[in-house]
Amino acid sequence: MLSRPNECVALTHYFLQRREVDPAQMINSRQDFDHQELARLYRTREQSLAAWQLQALCQANEGLLLPADASINQAIELAQRYRQPEAEAASLLIKAKLALARQAPEQAQALLNEAVPLLDTAASPTLEDALQLLHATTLLYQQRFDEARQAFEQIRLHALQQDDGTQQAWANYLLGKYYQLLQQDELALSHYVETLDLLHKRRQYYLKAMAAEKAASLSATLGEADKAVYYANLATTEFELLGNSPLLIGSLLNLGRVTRAGNDANLALVYFFNALDLVRIQGDNELMARLYLEIGHSYLLLKTFAEARHYLDMARASFERSQDVPRQIDTLLQLGQLHLEQQETGLALLQLDRARQLAEQRDDVPRLIESHRLLALLFETSDNMTQALVHHKAFHANYERASRLNRLLTQSLVQGNDQQLQQERELAGLRRQNEQLQQDRQRFALLATSLSLIAPLLLYGMIRNHIRSRRLLHESTELRHSLLIEPRTGLPNWRQLMQRLPQEMAKRQLRSEQWYLNETEAQPFNDKIYYFLIHVPFMVDLSERVGLEHAASIQKKLGNYLQGRIHPKARLYDLREGQFIYVISQRQVVDLQQTLSSLERMFAEFPCQFQLDQRLAIGIIGHPFLPKAPHALDDMRLGDILYLAMAAAHQLAEQTGELAWVELLAVDCQQAAFFNGDIRHCCIQAILKGLVKVNSSHKKQQIDWHALAPEPAALI
Repeated sequence: MLSRPNECVALTHYFLQRREVDPAQMINSRQDFDHQELARLYRTREQSLAAWQLQALCQANEGLLLPADASINQAIELAQRYRQPEAEAASLLIKAKLALARQAPEQAQALLNEAVPLLDTAASPTLEDALQLLHATTLLYQQRFDEARQAFEQIRLHALQQDDGTQQAWANYLLGKYYQLLQQDELALSHYVETLDLLHKRRQYYLKAMAAEKAASLSATLGEADKAVYYANLATTEFELLGNSPLLIGSLLNLGRVTRAGNDANLALVYFFNALDLVRIQGDNELMARLYLEIGHSYLLLKTFAEARHYLDMARASFERSQDVPRQIDTLLQLGQLHLEQQETGLALLQLDRARQLAEQRDDVPRLIESHRLLALLFETSDNMTQALVHHKAFHANYERASRLNRLLTQSLVQGNDQQLQQERELAGLRRQNEQLQQDRQRFALLATSLSLIAPLLLYGMIRNHIRSRRLLHESTELRHSLLIEPRTGLPNWRQLMQRLPQEMAKRQLRSEQWYLNETEAQPFNDKIYYFLIHVPFMVDLSERVGLEHAASIQKKLGNYLQGRIHPKARLYDLREGQFIYVISQRQVVDLQQTLSSLERMFAEFPCQFQLDQRLAIGIIGHPFLPKAPHALDDMRLGDILYLAMAAAHQLAEQTGELAWVELLAVDCQQAAFFNGDIRHCCIQAILKGLVKVNSSHKKQQIDWHALAPEPAALI
């Protein structure tokens, strides 16, 4: 709508060619409707209302105010027919905006009054905010300045309380326009700058660009050249992000002028030529002529007379064809200065005298002042003092006339009677609308033809890609979930354990460091995570003993059974090969023996029609294994220690024929360096030297630790 309003108009027009769905007919009909066919060929009532509203806004952004008014009238008619008060209120607000754009504040106020009772019945915070801003803006257009200022201040205060930065920014921006109308430039500039601060990290490109452009103009007026260039650059950047070429061209034009005013005509030429490239794409001859004038002016300041004459001649010819007399006068004045610089007195006199005649015909006081000044300078350099005096007198007379007019205008603004300013604003708006209409006639015909051909293909491609991406996303989510689940038991698998283990270890390591640094209380570390590595014998050869079908059934039943029996704050992982890891926090373990008994009962009470070997072998460690050096062992080395504990328990279970468990617990010392090297060898040495304590279900002297040490491969 803001970036490419012409495309927006074409798309909404194309969409409104669809037939409207009749809900009653759909309900009463016995036909099976194809919903994709309905979405492609028909439109609902809500879609119709939204399309008419959107088309009106896009037409307004293109400068097509009369077609925009016709479109929003269609939206109002539909909202009244379907009895949708909120949609009707929104359409009336849009129509009020259009009335303000046509300089008809009285009509806008009447439309806002009509929308108020509709909002009372269908309250919407967004519409309420829009109504308040429009009401205050209407007061400003009606020249009721005090009421407008109070309304904007109330909106700004309410938005600040609600933390609504966008609404507050709009109120600040319009307050800046209020102070600018009263010619209080410093206050206006401060409000525009505050608007930019509020929108610093928001993607409100249009409002930021408008505020920056206003700030650049005011900074240039106040003689702050550096700030003017900064804000003009910011405006150009935001218009470029917005993507609207006509607005970007105008911003580049303004940036070039401000840069040139700061005595950098070379850089100004870069901006003018960038704008010229964009204008050539659009084919706007009038805007191209304006750029020729600016480029010629810049070359004149750089004393590059040949290039300056080339571009100024092209600008003059174009302005003569389009009968743009004010800019034709500006071009003649620049050509007169060029000839003066080259000491071509006769040519300079022809250009400047022609400019003076045109300015007198239009009674254009500022241009009369400049033409008489240059003519006086011309005659002084030619030693014709009589004519120089005549033009000096004319220059001062017109200057006095302009000063008197400015004083009267300022006084009328202060007193609230700014009729002259209002008329100038209306004329400027009409000229702008006329320029935009001339541009639209050529662009819209070509664009509408192109879009009518490619829009169906684009729509089909977008819908097809959306459906395909949704399907692939769903499949990807299911696949990621299945990769984290052991398919035989339905329990979390080793992948899920490895995903969670690093974060869990890091958390315990941090708490261990905090405990170690606060060791004045001399209390043992009691915030470990217990890891129980459980070897379940009947799960190793279950398929061989009972067959694949029975084995699959038993494994699935065991997974469901275990999920219902474990502690609510514990986790159980199936590592395959009959091995499970049970993870639980030390804070949830009142007594380790009680937890082990619970695990034994959990497997012993599993209901099954087959005889199962339930002599569990359980290895136990806590993390951090070394509380005073928690970073010494990573997850792989801790896993080796846990498997060593289970191997010892498995050795006891084979010797006794009973359930066995072994817990390895490092003594409270800082000998992390002892565990450098092969962790299994180091841990066995630590056990034998008493650095690692062993707790077990049977006599720990029965464990042959040397037999559990890994043997290196024999050399060939």
